[in-house]
Amino acid sequence: MRLAVLISLALLSAPALALETLSSKHFSVEYGVSPREECFMGGEKVSVNYEISPKSSAYRALLGGEEGNARSYYFKTQLSDASWRLVVNYYQGGAWDEAKSGGEVSIEAKYFKIGEDVKGIEKVTANLTAVVPTCSVRLCNLTAVNASCEECESDALPGVRICVANENAFRNDLRSLRAKLSELEQKLRAEGLYSEEDFRKVKDAAESAENYLLARNFLRANEKISEAESLLKQLADLTNKKIAENLYSEVRSKLDEIQSMLVNSSLLLEKLRAHENYSRFLLDQEAFKNELNALRDSIKNVDSLMNGGKFTEAIEALNRIDANATSLKGRLNDFISLLTSESEKQASWIPLPTLSLTHLAFLVAAIAALAIFVALRLRRKRKWDELR
Repeated sequence: MRLAVLISLALLSAPALALETLSSKHFSVEYGVSPREECFMGGEKVSVNYEISPKSSAYRALLGGEEGNARSYYFKTQLSDASWRLVVNYYQGGAWDEAKSGGEVSIEAKYFKIGEDVKGIEKVTANLTAVVPTCSVRLCNLTAVNASCEECESDALPGVRICVANENAFRNDLRSLRAKLSELEQKLRAEGLYSEEDFRKVKDAAESAENYLLARNFLRANEKISEAESLLKQLADLTNKKIAENLYSEVRSKLDEIQSMLVNSSLLLEKLRAHENYSRFLLDQEAFKNELNALRDSIKNVDSLMNGGKFTEAIEALNRIDANATSLKGRLNDFISLLTSESEKQASWIPLPTLSLTHLAFLVAAIAALAIFVALRLRRKRKWDELR
C-alpha cells in the first residue's frame, strides 16, 4: 500500500498551485500525555501522541495541500532529548512515516489521488518521547508540543502544555516565607505593635502549603504559598504604615519642640542687644530658623509618600529628618545655654553711662560745689558751738 502511495504521488507532476489558508475549522485534533500526572518533575520521561485529522471529509484534500504543492506540518517542544515519529496517513492510500529528533521537526503531507479520485489526508500524527527539564521556580508550564502547518492561521492547531514542579523551590520558598514572617514579627514586637490576630491568616496559609507539599499536591501547595506571600505583603505594608505614622508623630513633636526653643532663644537675644556679639548671635538664630524650615518642607514630601502608600520610603525619609532634627535640637540647646550664660553675666554688673567732656566737667563742678557747701556748713556749726 505504501508503494501505491509513492507511485501515485510521483505521478503528480502538474504545476504547483497556491495553498489555501487553513484555520481551526478545518482540523480535528486529539492528543494524550503519558503518564497522566497533574505535575511532572524534572528528569521524568514523558510521551505525547498528537493526532491531526480533517474535521470533515470535505477537508481531506486541503490538509494535503494542492496538486504539485505539498503542505508541511511543523512540531516544536520545550522538552529535552526529544525523539519524534511523524506519520502521514493518506485516505485509502497507506502511510508515510519519518523518525526525527530535536526541538523542531517537520513532515510534508502531499496532495494524493488515485486515478482521478482525490483522496487526501486521513490524519497526521506526531508521537513524541522526551525528558522533562528541571524548572527553576516552584511551578512552570512548558510546551510539550506546539503544532502548526504551512499556510495555516497561528491558532489553527492547539498546543499541549504540561505542568512541571520543582520540589526544592517549594521548600526554599516556604523557608523564605517563614523567615520573613519571623523578621516581621520581631519588628512589630520591637515597635510594640505586634498582634497575633494579624499573623494568624498568614501562618494558616503557610501551614496548609506545607501539608499540600507533603501530599505532593503541587498545584494546591503553590496556591497556598502564593496566598501566604500576598497576605505577608499586606501585613508588611500595614506594619510599615503603623511604624511610619508613629515615627511621623514623633518627628512632628520634635520639630514643635525646636520651634519652642527658638522662641526662647529669641527672648534671650532681646536681653543681649547691647552685647558685643549680638550680631553673631542674631545670625546663628537665623540659621537655626532656616534649618527648621527646611525640615518642615521635608515633612511635606513625607506626607506625599504616605498618601501614596509608599511607607517604606516614608520611613527612610523620616529617619533622615529625625536625625537632622536631633542634631539641630542639640546645637540649639547649646546656643540657648550660651545666651543664658551671657545674659546672667550682663545682669551682674551695671555699666557706667558714657559722658561727653562737657557733661563730665559739669559733674565734677557740681561735686566740688557740694563739697564746699558741706565744708562751710560744718565750719559755721563749729563757730556757733564755740560762741555758746
